[in-house]
Amino acid sequence: MKTTTKAIILLTAAIAVCGFSVAGTRDERIAKAGGELIKQGTFTGKVSIVNQQSRLPASDCAAIAKMLADLTQCNITADNGDDATIKLYLIDNPEEPVLLLATEDHWGKLNMGRIVDDLPGENAKAKFFAPRARKMILKALSLLMGGGSSQFPGNVMNAATMRDLDHAEENVPIDMVDFYVTYLKALGVKPAEMTTYRKACREGWAPTPTNDVQKAIWDDIRQLPSKPIKIEFDPKRGK
Repeated sequence: MKTTTKAIILLTAAIAVCGFSVAGTRDERIAKAGGELIKQGTFTGKVSIVNQQSRLPASDCAAIAKMLADLTQCNITADNGDDATIKLYLIDNPEEPVLLLATEDHWGKLNMGRIVDDLPGENAKAKFFAPRARKMILKALSLLMGGGSSQFPGNVMNAATMRDLDHAEENVPIDMVDFYVTYLKALGVKPAEMTTYRKACREGWAPTPTNDVQKAIWDDIRQLPSKPIKIEFDPKRGK
């Protein structure tokens, strides 16, 4: 066995032993301290997924709540919404929009009865319903929990309450602009891209000229050649 390989194996073993040792020491310290408790004054408030439909299983709602709770270490549950700070109601009503959010009032409605309306066949609807529903729950909760906020402080995007608006600057934080442009493009709302009148004439889509400069360019580009183009046979190329 080469020296380098031996060294790597020994180093890996040492790291593993140290890792177990550190973990074991921490567990021992916690056990000797009487176990862990949630610190007083933390883990306050609650985000609730309030299930009022039967299309998506309750177990899926609970799984999403647990995933977000594990990520944030906040109290995020799937229950009846009692005493919740933020509530997302899951409904089933073909007459209501897919998603309604009242961000300043900290609640929203996600309509399970509409999320596969764009699909023509029953097989496709059955296949895509559950994954779409779970993803829409994540999207809706993300927006209700501040997922549309800016990384910069003191702006309207980060105003969690109406009073917070009084301290926010009256503008759009710069990191939001790229989000807007990307999202709007997906909906067919595209930003303006500038070009020159001359290039537009060359490409054949320029509007009728409105001033002398444009008219001169228009005439120059559209002017027919004064001499006819000669096509000569090249015996070497056979053309």
